[in-house]
Amino acid sequence: MEQTYTFTIESKKQNIDTLTEEQQQEFKAHAEECQIIVLKGNSYSKQFFNQFSEYITTAKQLQKINANDIFVGKGKDEIPQSLQILGNSLIGLNILSLDLSNNAVNPFGAEALKPFLKQAHQLQKLFLNNCGLGIRGVAQVSEGLQEGEHNLQILAIARNRAECDGAIEISKAFPTCKKLKELHIYQNGIKQKGMMELLQSLNNNCSELTTIDIRDNFVHEATTQVLSDLIINCAHLTAINISDCNIQGKQNKQILEALTKLVKIERLGYNYAELNDVQGNELYEIIAKQVDNITKLELKGNEFKKATKQKFKELFATKDKVLGAFDSDDEDEEEADELQKLFSQLVI
Repeated sequence: MEQTYTFTIESKKQNIDTLTEEQQQEFKAHAEECQIIVLKGNSYSKQFFNQFSEYITTAKQLQKINANDIFVGKGKDEIPQSLQILGNSLIGLNILSLDLSNNAVNPFGAEALKPFLKQAHQLQKLFLNNCGLGIRGVAQVSEGLQEGEHNLQILAIARNRAECDGAIEISKAFPTCKKLKELHIYQNGIKQKGMMELLQSLNNNCSELTTIDIRDNFVHEATTQVLSDLIINCAHLTAINISDCNIQGKQNKQILEALTKLVKIERLGYNYAELNDVQGNELYEIIAKQVDNITKLELKGNEFKKATKQKFKELFATKDKVLGAFDSDDEDEEEADELQKLFSQLVI
């Protein structure tokens, strides 16, 4: 059996400029079988990456880098330089997963990563959530992914202030990312024009899509048809989050009709969408047919009557933590029930 190894620098919220002697020896000893590098939770300098990049290039089996939250306190000029060193050290390696979320990557850091992205055709998972990319940074990522056919399956670029122009830019990458299965692009301030371009490009290019999370953007009335078409046309789609998208009541009729066409629903986020009680009962009929498949259902902030809420609760009575709370009162009741259970177990 082939040996694998994970090189980890323990997360201690420390500023790190160099590898310790012990870490150097450890990496050298396991370089041939090293497949995963975990750096998350510390703050690394450009000096560190100048040193560590020489070790990375010797790990020919390297597949995964977890570099989540690694630049706390570092300046906006130093971070792109560090990312350029890191990205260049990964060129030519068979990297399948890269996580740089919760770093101040900014547009300049995204540009520094572009040479790596252009040739990373085997990359399957790219996580860039909460990276301060902005429109320009998202455009840089998109340009990197447009170079040749990519094997990307998960793209997460949430909380980046992409806005409409950023959504349009990332949409240009989908023709070369036809194997995309998951798109997480929530909380980006995307309005009608950008959302329509985004959904249309997914519909035209990404037939293997299983998950789309666009919550906390805007789905305007004109966008509803494009969203519905995507839901209907993506035969593998099982997870949708359209919560907090400023969806108006009349738009829900079209969305509900599209949901009836899904072969399998596993996760549905539909919070604060002005679903009225009649629509709530229509959704109940859809969900009841899928109840064995559902692993998460969130319907908070809609206009359901108490009886309708109760129907959903009874439907999931035997499936713990699948159905989210309908409102804050429900959450308070759940917390009270948990406390009651806890105190009932106390022996005084």
